[in-house]
Amino acid sequence: MKTACYVAMAFCFVSLVSASSAADSNWPQWRGPAGSGITSADGVVSEWGPDQNVKWRIELPEAGNSTPVVWEDRVFFTQPLSETNQRSLFCVDRETGREVWRRSVRYDKPETSHKTNPYCSASPVTDGKHVIAWFGSAGLVCWDVDGNELWRRDLGTQQHMWGYGSSPILYDDLCILLFGPGNNEFLIAVDKTTGETRWQVDALDDNAERALSGPENDGNANDFGSNKPRSERLRGAWNTPILVEVDGHFELVAALSRRVSAFDPSTGEQLWTCGGTGPLAYASPMESDGVVVALGSYGGASLAVRAGGRGDVTSTHRIWHKSKDQGWLGTGVADNGSIYICNMNGVLSCFDVQTGEELWKKRTDGGGTWSSITQTGDGRMFLLTKSGTTTVFKPDPKEFKQLATNSLDEKTNASVVVAGNDILIRTDEALWCIARPSLE
Repeated sequence: MKTACYVAMAFCFVSLVSASSAADSNWPQWRGPAGSGITSADGVVSEWGPDQNVKWRIELPEAGNSTPVVWEDRVFFTQPLSETNQRSLFCVDRETGREVWRRSVRYDKPETSHKTNPYCSASPVTDGKHVIAWFGSAGLVCWDVDGNELWRRDLGTQQHMWGYGSSPILYDDLCILLFGPGNNEFLIAVDKTTGETRWQVDALDDNAERALSGPENDGNANDFGSNKPRSERLRGAWNTPILVEVDGHFELVAALSRRVSAFDPSTGEQLWTCGGTGPLAYASPMESDGVVVALGSYGGASLAVRAGGRGDVTSTHRIWHKSKDQGWLGTGVADNGSIYICNMNGVLSCFDVQTGEELWKKRTDGGGTWSSITQTGDGRMFLLTKSGTTTVFKPDPKEFKQLATNSLDEKTNASVVVAGNDILIRTDEALWCIARPSLE
């Protein structure tokens, strides 16, 4: 009788775990299920290394900055193939890392970027049926999960001396993209099944130069607004917009050059705008209880604004403003009224959402970073640095609480992905899957 009881209890436990894992096993877009860097998955390991808790490792053709997305038994990631001028999407098996298929778009024309930002730096997005990737000037392309091309859109030339980085996201039946930066910056929503444009709005700020002229003087071909002083040419948005729910409706919030703006994701109508950020927008906006935080880069300005307004809300909804801030490139995570984020020099900070006050800061192991922070359902946070070192810590507004430091000894500019029991880390050399060893 006891044996039967134990078997029943075990079966119930396994059923509950399976249901839970099915719910949090996907990582469908840049920054996870809600674009916040947070997942409900909580069964991943805290410690790993080249010879510890490695499920598989596959060599990559060349370096890339994008982060994988995961749906059920498949992992998708964008990959440049420079020698053949191809922008590619790879699909690999989640359990083994074996390549299932790869598809490519060829682009033979010159396309400016920076040596630290390879082509295909935008992450794909998937709903389990469609997989959509943006390849800059090579276009926005949709495949099904078996690699059959469904549609392709030429959105025009993307041209900036530092390349591009914004990833597409999904909302209802729409795929939404922040195209730019450069002389052609806009937000566009297309039908995810056909690629047809539903709406498009200009994303250039009033001070932006709208025409290219003259060569870029640091050897990176043409640059946006290159007839202007260098300080004015260093502008643009590389981040990915987020969806914020306010009073029963969703707002599409984008950190743009010199301001934060919100749009109706169904129509593209601008709902509100708040001025006061810097000319460079790298970090994606973060939201905490209806407050949006947008951080500037390279000493640019930062601010917090209450969502839900209408028109220019700079004087009515802006909560705090810093005219000069740190070098924020990666995006942080909001947790219980605090933001946890690391600057480009590897200094992790915690600050209050409502006041902008820095509560503590701590230099992490592994040096500088461009990566964004990921948080699991049990509260652990994962920060990857350029050296391939991941710091695992618990959020606490009073002090830094480190749990582990894990090095893969390979350079990277990507971010940690957590899907179910798997951690995925892309380096310049390989794609790693980290997980507990199987009991089989």
